[in-house]
Amino acid sequence: MEGEWKLLDFEGIRRLLEKLSATPMGADAARNLAPAPSIAAARQLQESITAARFGLEAGTGPVLPELPDPRPALRQAAAPGSALSGQALRNLHRILRVGRELRPFVEARPQLLPLGAEVLDACSPLIDAIDAVLLPNGSVREDGNATLRTLYEELKQEREVAQRQLQPHLRGSGKAHWAGQRLSVHLPDGAREEIRGVRRGSGPGGHGTVIEPMDLVACNNRLEKIFGSIEQENQSILRSLTSEIREQLSALNKLMDALTWLDLALAGAQLSIHLQAQAAELVDDAVLHLEGAVHPQLWLAHVDHRGPRPKPLSVRIDAEHPILVVTGPNTGGKSVSLKTVGLLTVMAQCGLHVPVSGRAVVGRFAKIFVDMGDPQSMAFALSTFSGHISMLKKLLAEADQRTLVLLDELGTGTDPEEGAAMAMAVLDELARRGVRGMVTTHLTPIKAFAAEHPSLQNASMRFDHERLEPTYELQVGVAGQSLGLLIAEKSGLPEGLVAQARGYLERLHRGA
Repeated sequence: MEGEWKLLDFEGIRRLLEKLSATPMGADAARNLAPAPSIAAARQLQESITAARFGLEAGTGPVLPELPDPRPALRQAAAPGSALSGQALRNLHRILRVGRELRPFVEARPQLLPLGAEVLDACSPLIDAIDAVLLPNGSVREDGNATLRTLYEELKQEREVAQRQLQPHLRGSGKAHWAGQRLSVHLPDGAREEIRGVRRGSGPGGHGTVIEPMDLVACNNRLEKIFGSIEQENQSILRSLTSEIREQLSALNKLMDALTWLDLALAGAQLSIHLQAQAAELVDDAVLHLEGAVHPQLWLAHVDHRGPRPKPLSVRIDAEHPILVVTGPNTGGKSVSLKTVGLLTVMAQCGLHVPVSGRAVVGRFAKIFVDMGDPQSMAFALSTFSGHISMLKKLLAEADQRTLVLLDELGTGTDPEEGAAMAMAVLDELARRGVRGMVTTHLTPIKAFAAEHPSLQNASMRFDHERLEPTYELQVGVAGQSLGLLIAEKSGLPEGLVAQARGYLERLHRGA
């Protein structure tokens, strides 16, 4: 299915949602968004997006702040005996606090979160547990427990002892210098080294000399020992706190799922606002009914003043008219119409809102098959026609009454008569199987074939004969006209030549 979605520009919708996401979890969900496994699942996201859009437009929120990614920390915490860093735990603290803050919004609008509001603050006691032992920067508090309080008091007293012992060595030009927990003297360049002690290298910036007086070595050793005990106790506290996290992993993972869902719903709501979209009516039947639909990317380009206002199209594909055959000249917008129909179908099946001005009904299609563009491959020496045949083989091996087919320029790449005959046979077979779809072509015989076939309906892209330019408007029930000679005449080719061409055309139609 990924290949079909790529042809329909669905990757562009994913990227838009990713940009609108606030969290790494929501961004991942946007990148991996796909049609829901059931209509019920699609409706859940659809309803959440609707509720989120209501809150955004009413100014009542929620607005999800940017958040760190806690998933690596949760995976690490799952290992017995592990100890998360203070920063990782503070990141979790932020996640927990945001979850607690979001609960009132979900309680006010339950459609925002199918998992239920209670999952958002089920682990909120961990907030106080983290605050009790960690500072906002992730460092363990000096008063994190009784042992630490004792050790820090000892460290303070021993530092005072070291500083008193150092004073006699500072009568000259030397200055006190701490390197970790060891106190030394920093002598400037050129100073006489009259201090008996251990040389500890250069001073800050490579200037001067650092000397640890011999009478401070024992005190410094005690300082390092006390600090080592503090470090061990810090690790013990982090390990204990991580153990509390591990006990709540199931609830924490549900919180991650809830935040991911809310982020995706809020991103979908923002996209809905930008597209002026609405929720489609999702039904179990294999039907498609779009009124006033526009291609999302074209609409956004128009809103950003990067393109003209796209022409809306209306399409109805159901049991009465299962396959729509769109004919007409090239560059008239047939392919864009095909992409619009396919893209909006995929978006609706994901649960996203779709840009339509009227009604949108989207049925349940198990497969969406797309053949668009030139499928020839230089690597495998396939011609355009061979490429299309390869795609049709795959289609005919899988298509059934739950398949939506979107075929661009069916029957091209070979002799027009043979191509038309092949296209007619394919359309016959698809109709026999109850397949739904939309097909574009510029082969003239197919127009008459579609007009007589009970399962096919003609359509075309409107063309302005006076201005000799397409209007990009889809007309259902009207076959496209052959306009090559008209365009040639209006473009200034000699009248005699065009008249002669018309004569030859009449002979071709008579089979002469």
